Amino acid sequence: LGLLSMAALALGLAGLYTPAALWALLLAAAALGWPGLRGWLAAARALARSRWPAGAWPRFLAAFTLAALALALLHALAPPVAWDALMYHLDGPRSYLAAGRIVARPDNPYLGFPQSVETLYGLGMALFGRDTAAAPLHFGLGLLALISLGGLARRHGGEAAGWLAPALIVSAYSSWLLFGWPYVDLGVLLYSAAALTAFANWRAARDDRWLILAGASAGLSLGVKYTAGVLLLALAAGAAWTAPRRAVRSGLLLGLPALILFLPWLARGLLLYYNPVYPFFFDGLSWDAARADLFFGGAGLAGRGEGWQVLILPAAAAIFGVEKAAGFAFTAGPWLLTLPLLVPLGWRWLDAPARALAAACWALLAPLLLIWAALAAFTLLGAQTRLMMPALAVSAAAGALALEGLARWPQKPFSLYPVLRGIVAFTLVLALAEMVYVTVRERPAAYLTAAADRAAYLDGRLGVYAGAMRRLAELPAGTRVRFLWEPQGYYCPAHLACAPDSLLDAWPHPVRAGRSPDDVFAGWQAAGDDYVLVFDVGRRFLTEVETRAAPENRQFDAAAARWLEPVWQ
Repeated sequence: LGLLSMAALALGLAGLYTPAALWALLLAAAALGWPGLRGWLAAARALARSRWPAGAWPRFLAAFTLAALALALLHALAPPVAWDALMYHLDGPRSYLAAGRIVARPDNPYLGFPQSVETLYGLGMALFGRDTAAAPLHFGLGLLALISLGGLARRHGGEAAGWLAPALIVSAYSSWLLFGWPYVDLGVLLYSAAALTAFANWRAARDDRWLILAGASAGLSLGVKYTAGVLLLALAAGAAWTAPRRAVRSGLLLGLPALILFLPWLARGLLLYYNPVYPFFFDGLSWDAARADLFFGGAGLAGRGEGWQVLILPAAAAIFGVEKAAGFAFTAGPWLLTLPLLVPLGWRWLDAPARALAAACWALLAPLLLIWAALAAFTLLGAQTRLMMPALAVSAAAGALALEGLARWPQKPFSLYPVLRGIVAFTLVLALAEMVYVTVRERPAAYLTAAADRAAYLDGRLGVYAGAMRRLAELPAGTRVRFLWEPQGYYCPAHLACAPDSLLDAWPHPVRAGRSPDDVFAGWQAAGDDYVLVFDVGRRFLTEVETRAAPENRQFDAAAARWLEPVWQ
């Protein structure tokens, strides 16, 4: 998948990001990979004949996991509505396909990030002519990650552990949501699971080829998201802890393959955005210190008087993390981040293979948590749980082994395991009930069964935004519309030229740079803008609640009264 994305990137940079060229690429990849594909088909036939897991507990975990995935798949097959997807994960591939090549987008700096998964989205959208091809691809990446984590846990800890590891991932409400969205985080989860497997095998066999594979997996994850670089740092720290005298050699074996596989994305950044690691360190296209301050600024836990949470970070993220809220911004559930903390309680009763994997997990999890704590303490962005996806992969495997160790406790005088297993089962039932509720409320099944068409589904999910895009569709072809305080440009009608406010700073950035409000409007008019679409709720939020750009935003109303003629509201 990573190499396929790089090949599509090469085609795109050469001006061949077209359905015909991408079909040829896919057919060539299928021909080269046919032996592996044939093996997968044989394995699928064997799986179809395999038995249901033995024992009530593994069966319960399997039923929960498969039910959660089935519900997520309904969302994945529906039209895309998730925020970041409409802001850049799909907006980039759509614009590349329209241009027939991968180009720079100065209006959307997010598209300067590495785009391994987004490039695959463009491939899927080109092949099938549908944007609904993207989220199922993300779902597939997540499914491969679950298979990898489940297989690893099963080989070392038994069948129950093998089903608990993927169950822990999907039991976290926010990660379950990702299985239904065309985001990129499950690509990081997949490469992190592969890296963990390779790292555990290296610790067991001390065969350096496994270390090279771990580094390659980390390099592929960097092509998905910069923040996946924490995986490479954790692998280097874990290898140094395991074999201190070979720390330099291990670092090279990890770092060189990672660098080689990250090079295409460094080259893309340099060619299109004038910065190989755009937007970090060197600024670049449409980027400067003021934008960097707005993007990365905001106090972390220490600056908000919540620094004590850093000391209990996994528990704090589980307790205080809520999807779309400030801080951790991720509902992780009660177990994904906390069960690994129970590994010491059951360590004595784990057998040698389970101990080996548990030790490998903690060799990575310890540095990951330390890095996360440092980022969370000082930056608002660094606290987000979703950006620490490698830690979630490792945590799922470690948590499955922790419960397995408690299961082997002596039964007398008291066994903690039946009580803990009952609590885990109860919370999984509650999690599934919420998934069912959300699926009924958001009605993807109505779209999939044609009880509601695409427009009705988007109205129900996107509300006023969908109505605004329909109103824009009435404008003549070639009309230029500038969005203010509205970063989502994906559903802009194709016959218009829209400029989304990707960083929510299209107004405050030039004002902060010293231009007068009248000069800003005059500049837009001179550039050919015909209309301005103002998301006033967003403007008020960024003036009254999130106030870093409030002084500049307060100057908008008076200037708008001089320059804008309202035509629709």
